Amino acid sequence: MKRSTLTFIPLSNDLGKIRFFGTLMPALLLLKQAPGQFIRHQIRRRLTPRMGVEAYIQQYADDFGQLDDLWIFVHRWHTTTFDPLAFARAHTFLAQLGRLLRREGYEAEPLDPLSPTVNLPQLAIRAGLGNASPYGLLTHPIFGPRLILSGMRTNHPLQLRPRWGGGGCTDCMACLKLCPQKPLETLEVNLGLCQTCAICFAVCPTGKGRRARAALAEIGRDAF
Repeated sequence: MKRSTLTFIPLSNDLGKIRFFGTLMPALLLLKQAPGQFIRHQIRRRLTPRMGVEAYIQQYADDFGQLDDLWIFVHRWHTTTFDPLAFARAHTFLAQLGRLLRREGYEAEPLDPLSPTVNLPQLAIRAGLGNASPYGLLTHPIFGPRLILSGMRTNHPLQLRPRWGGGGCTDCMACLKLCPQKPLETLEVNLGLCQTCAICFAVCPTGKGRRARAALAEIGRDAF
């Protein structure tokens, strides 16, 4: 079966629901699972790093791309299952990067994960950061789908180019075969019915092989 035979239904047009899944729910999960990390990130968001914009991006963003005045950032999960800490890292990253940009006199408009104002996965694909999974999410060539996206609109002159090229999703259909929605039977993928089981993220083979481990080592990152 080809993915073109499936009907894709986006998460929601309800901005409140989108913000809940992108901000409140991960924060509550992190507070429950790792309260120390939750507090740490709440504090860090109020601090301005002692480094320049480019150095900060290189150190704290796992990958990045650009479309005109929009910077797009990839924040990988550190587990193969749902990682609420990745959301915290993304929010902290945006808060601190915004402070750095404004300190240097540049504009800074952050776009949170699951931002209701733009489709970050589609923009990330256009920026060369990977391709789309059957669920319409970005599949990165090194991290697979196990990532969070964030963005920043700015007039800073820095040009960001992806660290790695190539595709991501191989159309192996493993995610569709194991999804509780049974999309191969219903011929429908409905993100609004997602149970957040994260099976699709866990079974994706992209980002689990030797190439991924070698690429992470090149930039001083640990594998899962």
